[in-house]
Amino acid sequence: MKKLIFSILMISGLAVTSQNAENDVIQHVNPFIETRRMGHTFHGATVPFGMVQLSPDTNTISYELNGGYNPRVYEYCAGYQYDDPTIVGFSHTHFSGTGHSDPGDFLIMPTTGKVQLNSGTADNPELGYRSRFSHENEFAESNYYRVLLEDYDIKAELTTSARVRVWPVTLFTSFSVLPRMKYLVFFNTKLPPSFS
Repeated sequence: MKKLIFSILMISGLAVTSQNAENDVIQHVNPFIETRRMGHTFHGATVPFGMVQLSPDTNTISYELNGGYNPRVYEYCAGYQYDDPTIVGFSHTHFSGTGHSDPGDFLIMPTTGKVQLNSGTADNPELGYRSRFSHENEFAESNYYRVLLEDYDIKAELTTSARVRVWPVTLFTSFSVLPRMKYLVFFNTKLPPSFS
């Protein structure tokens, strides 16, 4: 009888230990893996089988270039390239790892100042609504993403549930930003976008 009780205690102890070890594994996941070059992955907020995949998009390259196909458009299938210095907004649907582009629905960009409907360029973000960012002020983990939009002094935080986005949860590095803040919402976007 003592052996049976001891065996049951040992098995239950192993189950608790392995359960704790599984929970600790998540901290070792790097969501930024394959966000460079042709990795075609997004690192934003999503849950398994969720209806939204909320993530930043770093460029708005058009399908066409001089009347023909733009070969660089393929780089932005997931919407984000790690080496890009700017963010043009946060869209709600992404494919990861497919090399196919189509989602990118409902691009939202928090801004301050004059409303600009052109995205600007990576070299001159001040000509549009995009913002510079730094990887030092960017963080991602399972179902959570945070970045400081440097040109607007806005910290954007993203998370999701199974069917909806919990966004924007936006904090301000200075409360003086609050009265000047605006949200630009684009309903006609796709990855890569068809507008320039």
